Amino acid sequence: MFKQIAKVAPGTRLREAIDRIIRARTGALIVVGGEPEIDEDCQGGFRLDVPFHPALVYELAKMDGAILLDRTLSRIRMANVEMVPRLPSSTSETGIRHRTAERLAKTRDALVVAISERRGTVSLYFRGERFVLHDLSYILSKAQGAVNSLSRYDRLFRGAVRRLAEAELFGGVMLENVVDVLRRGLVAHEIRQELEGYIIELGKDGHLIDLQMEEFPDVMREWHWIWQDYQAEDGAPVALAEDATTLSDEDWYQALGYARGDGERLLVPRGYRVLHQVPRLPDAVIQQLIKRYRDARAMGAASIADLDNVEGVGPQRAALIYRALHPSEGN
Repeated sequence: MFKQIAKVAPGTRLREAIDRIIRARTGALIVVGGEPEIDEDCQGGFRLDVPFHPALVYELAKMDGAILLDRTLSRIRMANVEMVPRLPSSTSETGIRHRTAERLAKTRDALVVAISERRGTVSLYFRGERFVLHDLSYILSKAQGAVNSLSRYDRLFRGAVRRLAEAELFGGVMLENVVDVLRRGLVAHEIRQELEGYIIELGKDGHLIDLQMEEFPDVMREWHWIWQDYQAEDGAPVALAEDATTLSDEDWYQALGYARGDGERLLVPRGYRVLHQVPRLPDAVIQQLIKRYRDARAMGAASIADLDNVEGVGPQRAALIYRALHPSEGN
């Protein structure tokens, strides 16, 4: 849906047309793409096939029918068209314009924009999704709030990872500590995704928010390494629901492959996270090391010469791996 939202972001010509229509309170139904199949749903109106221009779209919206644009947003194909969806589909909308928009979006490969005449709201429909556009000040306020939340949860995640690393040094990592790290990381990732949506919706006005986001790299690579480190031997690949941040601790234990009452169970990491922090260490070599030693504790007991004997390691990499596994010894 983000790709479709970008078509109506501030600064685009289609958004300029939409803003003109909102100010005039005329309402409109604008269909972007879907040709040639969508022509089967058209009745009446007239063909134009003229270059797209915001002012022309605004003038055409004064008529009751739909306006059809090509998928590249370069031409106005038709205007004043009555849209009668031929393929069966359900709708949860109430107004005729919005019901038609949802049904068209579900049955044709088109972005359908419904602009309410009374309320001045703009609803985007694409396939089975619906998105409501908000004014610039509202989006900026929401985006700044999300940046603040991302900053907080990024700090919480980084702090939890540091505590996890300290516990690993002393061999005292409990399953409930692992879940705490994973949950905080997932919250940070979901906030980041929300922010990416705001940036797309803001268009050219989202530049400053985008710059702020660069301070907080996505945590999901490290998140997956931690999952691999502590997942049960017979656990399934990561398969969490969209609302996983609201799961109970016991549900997280089960997702990792453990029993619901295993929160205080002591675990030893396999070594994925620490090995991925070694510069220029290929994934194939990481897999060889974990296959040989099974976990980070056994790997840490190996000498540099032992590590050198693993296929693909070599003396230089062996020394780097050894230092990564023994951070308390310094350089």
